[in-house]
Amino acid sequence: MNSLDDKIFQEVKCYLSKEQMVLLDDVQYLLKILPKNHINDHSFLVSSVSKAYEGYLKNFFYKIGIISSEEHDSDRFRVGKTLNPSLRYKRFSVFQKLSDLDTTGEELAETLWDAWKFGRNEIFHFFPGKIKYLTREEAEDRIHLLLNAIIKSGQFFEANKRYAELIH
Repeated sequence: MNSLDDKIFQEVKCYLSKEQMVLLDDVQYLLKILPKNHINDHSFLVSSVSKAYEGYLKNFFYKIGIISSEEHDSDRFRVGKTLNPSLRYKRFSVFQKLSDLDTTGEELAETLWDAWKFGRNEIFHFFPGKIKYLTREEAEDRIHLLLNAIIKSGQFFEANKRYAELIH
């Protein structure tokens, strides 16, 4: 289990918009007041963090220069589809574009995809016969996975600002 202390929330907030920070504030509050193991499914704790993560990724992809402002602002742009490593050789693949930016780009793309898959897709989707209830510990692990992905991509952006400056 990964520790979800205030420090990681503070570290990640420097990469988020005000709207995204509000979502994390709600989760921090719930984690503090919610008694442990009094409910069956703690997935709802991950929900707000994954929503902030999706918004963050759209901003990150735009700032690093791998999606256009039209894609960023579109309600049809699908983060999961563009991050999916199975679709990496398609022209719209953010996964491939990250891989092409820097030697550490593919590793970051894998990190972002894993966080997306386990911190969002498995939380929001219903698969018949495979209902996924999260314990409190599992929910906290998923939150940590999402926050860590934001931190790593924020660090990647700082190291690769030159690409964004060439495009914007």
